[in-house]
Amino acid sequence: MVTAILRSNTISAFVLSYLLSAAMLFTAVFMMSENSPSNDFLYAHWAFGWLKTSSWLLPYLCVLVISIAAFLSRLRTRDTKQVFGNTNLFMVAFVSFIMVQPKAALSRLDLSVAMLVILGVYLLLFSTYKRDSVLSQTFHIGLFLGVASLFTGQSIFLLLSVAFAILILRTGNWKEWAVLSLGLLMTAVFIMMIVIWYESPFLAFQRVIQSAWLGSVSFGKLNAGQMALMPVVFVSLSGLLGSLTAGTVTERNLTLSNVGWLLGIVLMSLILGLGWQSGIILASFPLSIFAVRALESIKRWWLADLLLLALIAAPFLSILWPL
Repeated sequence: MVTAILRSNTISAFVLSYLLSAAMLFTAVFMMSENSPSNDFLYAHWAFGWLKTSSWLLPYLCVLVISIAAFLSRLRTRDTKQVFGNTNLFMVAFVSFIMVQPKAALSRLDLSVAMLVILGVYLLLFSTYKRDSVLSQTFHIGLFLGVASLFTGQSIFLLLSVAFAILILRTGNWKEWAVLSLGLLMTAVFIMMIVIWYESPFLAFQRVIQSAWLGSVSFGKLNAGQMALMPVVFVSLSGLLGSLTAGTVTERNLTLSNVGWLLGIVLMSLILGLGWQSGIILASFPLSIFAVRALESIKRWWLADLLLLALIAAPFLSILWPL
């Protein structure tokens, strides 16, 4: 019943999805304000040193960035409307996957910004599917990926995932590869805007690069919310296999692009030392797509409702777990 309500194209489903998402976000802010993790490492970041004197702003800025990402994630181009599933269900799942690790979500503003920029990369990438002239979009894909790496350095590894997606979604002519590389190199312009005012540009340049590669920060072991999500993830993987084996060509191509995105995050965690909870935040979009597709494919309404309720309850269980 709950799944059917959210899947409907009614104003009540639209409002309910926003209310659920807002409850997940702001419950974490109010419950964790007095017991927030140490943010000293973030103040060494080139973009966030100013927060040291206004640390109370940090969780609210994180919520703002996550809210913008959740709003933008509802955007659908022509073919993705059918493949990516219901937007109301998706937004609830998207916020749930992020807020199921609330300490990371509310203290790693660098991760939140990188997640938002990477989301823009893939939304642009999906919009190029079955289009002829996309040089402008391809340039911005490279530019956004470079900008994401200035906030979370490990994001540069996603260049492999983006290249794989281009091979799947595009013909991959040399002009597109050249424009993609040019956009990536234009990141240097942003760095020069930062270092131009320093007396020691080399040291300033070094600080920008090094501070984006902040070490992995531990936020504790597996909690109740993450355990509640395990059945959803398991069912999502079965739905993923169905999309790859029984779906249309368009569905397979877009699904493979999301799989490449997810595998890129996994390799970032294993090879580059990105924390696994941080990885879930960066991979929240493809994880949500797989979860929504699985929920929509379930024939038994009570099973779909149980999985949806587990998805909604997971962030609240994570927030209440320390208590």
